[in-house]
Amino acid sequence: MRITLGDILSGRVRIVRRRRRRKLPETAEVEGLRRQAKAYLPVRLAELAAEYGFSYNQVRIKHNVSNWGSCSSKGNINLNLNLMRLPSELRDYVMLHELCHLKYMNHGKEFHALLESVCPGHRALQQQMKEYKLV
Repeated sequence: MRITLGDILSGRVRIVRRRRRRKLPETAEVEGLRRQAKAYLPVRLAELAAEYGFSYNQVRIKHNVSNWGSCSSKGNINLNLNLMRLPSELRDYVMLHELCHLKYMNHGKEFHALLESVCPGHRALQQQMKEYKLV
């Protein structure tokens, strides 16, 4: 396929420069967290999903620097291994937040109403999350 300047100027083609991914060092502590997270988080996510009637495709444990979790339009959920550093109620909050994204892929009113129904007081938990930083 040949791309012309006209294609770019018209908006039919976009040039995207990818940011370099920041690679975090794999220390013994991180490996320990990864083992704990792989043993605990998928099991707990499945429990929460079953309890509240959600179904997802896959769950992956990652070591992200920018988010605690994410949900794709394909129904895949990514969870940060650093969730293991948080109190259990905040871990559950993050997992319920991502499960609610299976129904609403935004942070609109419907999303927050659903999140409140499965996680009462979620706004206070959201505020508590600000006390924790990703490493």
